[in-house]
Amino acid sequence: MGICCSSFSWRVRFALNLKGLSYEYRAVNLDKGDHFTPEFEKLNPLHYVPVLVDGDVVISDSYAIILHLEQNYPQNPLLPSDPQLRAINLQMFALFHKHLVLTCMLSIDMISSSLNVKWSQAASIVSSSMQPLHMMAILKYIEEKFGPKEREAWVQIHLEKGFSALEKLLKDRAGTYSTGDTAYMADVFLAPQIAVAANRFKVDVSKFPTLDAIYKSCIALPEFEASLPERQPDAVQVQSSSAPKLVLYSYWQSSCSWRVRFALNLKGLSYEHRAVNLDKGDHFTPEFEKLNPLHYVPVLVDGDVVVSDSYAIILHLEQNYPRNPLLPSDPQLRAINLQAASIVSSSIQPLHMMAVTKYVEEKFGPEEGAAWVQIHIEKGFLALEKLLKDCAGTYSTGDTAYMAEVGVTAKRFNIDMSELPTLDAIYKSCIALPEFEASLPEKQPDAVPYFFLLFNS
Repeated sequence: MGICCSSFSWRVRFALNLKGLSYEYRAVNLDKGDHFTPEFEKLNPLHYVPVLVDGDVVISDSYAIILHLEQNYPQNPLLPSDPQLRAINLQMFALFHKHLVLTCMLSIDMISSSLNVKWSQAASIVSSSMQPLHMMAILKYIEEKFGPKEREAWVQIHLEKGFSALEKLLKDRAGTYSTGDTAYMADVFLAPQIAVAANRFKVDVSKFPTLDAIYKSCIALPEFEASLPERQPDAVQVQSSSAPKLVLYSYWQSSCSWRVRFALNLKGLSYEHRAVNLDKGDHFTPEFEKLNPLHYVPVLVDGDVVVSDSYAIILHLEQNYPRNPLLPSDPQLRAINLQAASIVSSSIQPLHMMAVTKYVEEKFGPEEGAAWVQIHIEKGFLALEKLLKDCAGTYSTGDTAYMAEVGVTAKRFNIDMSELPTLDAIYKSCIALPEFEASLPEKQPDAVPYFFLLFNS
């Protein structure tokens, strides 16, 4: 029994999947108070998820559940046989959870004495059984007392402290996963927690390269994919009843539409694609003019909100859909991402818009049109090369794809990238992403296959 967005339930789902165990999923809606019903109280008087029922045995607390699975279902073990590696896997849980509990105690003691919590209880009870409730109570108290911004800052500080400790523990021992090339208990606890930290609390995980690499290995596992909150039965119900439906008005050859498709994919957002055929003049119809009087694509309809211009759309997505952020938490890297995206949308894109290139071609000939485009794209790309060369990693500002990638990666017009090694390396990293692959013009419903046959020949 669990709720889809609970990280404690998430790690148990991941563990069950890694062990190859099938199970019946029963949703407990915490928002509706299902955990306070008499029926659930019989399973867990502390009123929290997850709870596992295994025949006549009822176990609550994610750590206890996973140990129960390990002891009673030996297939696909979650603990290695090597005593040293086994100890590290067990230490991961204690290190992370007890660090959070201790920092909670210290912080609450400093900011308020009104909570009247008896911290002298046994450490194991605090770290395993009461930690989730204390965390919720603490976060709620800080938000009510000091505001949402202080709550976010407080969480980020203490998550980063815990991640720093884990980074030191694992950096000399990690392989593909935390303690080698097999996913064990350490990964079961670590991967969901990193996902929550990065997506919900905007922790920049790239600062912890060992943890970041482990996380990227975990998310490639089908067992992790199946455990994702959005894959659970109760997630579908929540999404269908409350989430607005995104509709993207797009033209397959439009680079502005392309970058929005890439952004939507990076954020994991589903949307309805509505083709606008610019060659046939669909953007001049009365229906489309109501959406955008400037007659440009893309346009995003998000419930009652209509947003045009790719840069505005991507900022709207970032502000309203915090999962998989397109801007890093670090102020300097955040500014560089915004600047890079602005260079593309303001200083490069307008100079090779269809109306501009058409005018140049009509006035001076087709060759001048192509030369015009190349000159201004190369000028913008040289500026981007200088901006990014000292901060780029796998991507523009590290090892995570952010907003800068969304603007930089639409490669057209036969630009020679050999003089732009940083941009070229970033582009090659992006084209390996499935989110980029899905955003390609030729992958869109309105694409013309024959054009690509000629273009690529």
